[in-house]
Amino acid sequence: MDRLDDGALKLRTGRSVWQAGSDEPSGDRVREPQALTTDVVIIGAGVTGAFLAERFTRMGRRVVLIDRRRPVTGSTAASTALLLWELDAPLLEIEGRLGFEAAKTIASVCRRAVPGIGGLVNELGIDADFALRPSLYLAGDRLDAHDLREEQRLREAMEIETRFLGEGELAQRGFVGEGALVSPGAAEADPVKLARGLLAAAVQRGAIILSPATASVYHAGLEGVSVETREGDSVRAGAMVLANGYEMPDFVPAARHELVSTWVLATAPVAASVWPGDAPSDAVVWEAADPYLYMRATADRRIIAGGEDGEFEEADVREAKTEEKVRAILAKLAGRCPALEGVRPEYAWSGVFGATEDSLPMIGRLPGRPCSFAAFGYGGNGITFSAIAADVLAAELEGGSHPDAGLFALDRD
Repeated sequence: MDRLDDGALKLRTGRSVWQAGSDEPSGDRVREPQALTTDVVIIGAGVTGAFLAERFTRMGRRVVLIDRRRPVTGSTAASTALLLWELDAPLLEIEGRLGFEAAKTIASVCRRAVPGIGGLVNELGIDADFALRPSLYLAGDRLDAHDLREEQRLREAMEIETRFLGEGELAQRGFVGEGALVSPGAAEADPVKLARGLLAAAVQRGAIILSPATASVYHAGLEGVSVETREGDSVRAGAMVLANGYEMPDFVPAARHELVSTWVLATAPVAASVWPGDAPSDAVVWEAADPYLYMRATADRRIIAGGEDGEFEEADVREAKTEEKVRAILAKLAGRCPALEGVRPEYAWSGVFGATEDSLPMIGRLPGRPCSFAAFGYGGNGITFSAIAADVLAAELEGGSHPDAGLFALDRD
């Protein structure tokens, strides 16, 4: 038997804007331990687990999800839900590491995933404030205007529609910078509504959620897996998928991965004249910088902005730094978009996210462990990677292999 529970992290502090109108129960409900048999057991009921559960139940598979918290109350509630097809690293960097064809494939997979999420939202009738947006990629200390021109040429060689905006064009649109790239294909959503809608679809098809329940140990054999929880539940399944985000067990090969702290704010709704509705002002915005500032408007015209990322710190340390970090984000926000000078945050929170050295997620089989898989999506486009994980692991459960699985494998070179 292997330990699954390596201790809980406090994945966020403060209260995010997505929780403002939530109907979360005030306490954990009392339930009797259960003994279940299923096709797939998913550890984690956040947005990644939700995408997986929806896909697997759509395939006709029986699914059980286990989460130590109430569903969708971990790191998903801290997400800013910029649904980018771009990775945290520029394509120039990805091409330098992996070559042109691999970089083109990665971009293509991500560019298909974002509208695919929109199609799924529409099909299931999920009210998640999903909207397609262009992305505005501002020059920064990682790529200057000249470098962005090179990035543009590479994108165009990959048949990705891209336009360069110079300093004057940016100024006309209310932004400060020496240059930026505008590309279609990004999106925004309410991450809590999205994940809850996906889980509701899965539950309607028969999925069972054990929560609160801490998966403590599991055993993997050639015929399947067994999982036990601290609360006394036992689940036998044909396969297990770890989708528990940043609380990954020690046996997961994670040399390429590190945890990072981030801070976010959301303003009160602003006037349309402050954040005008003509593209690219309605874009999801981020910088070619390290750490980078990111911002977008919500459906009710709040401005969400975040950044000031740094080394992983425990929740009490992050909380103590929130006021300082919020001031820094507001200053950067006004520096990039002067019309936002003087806006004040109505919500502020900190969160934890993961980063990999190649900016790619970790999706696929757990090396050396039969019937065991992982879906860890990282970086600024974690929700996009969650949708990709559903595609990759659906192919694995069907007995095949996704054509691009090797790019995301946990033991990739």
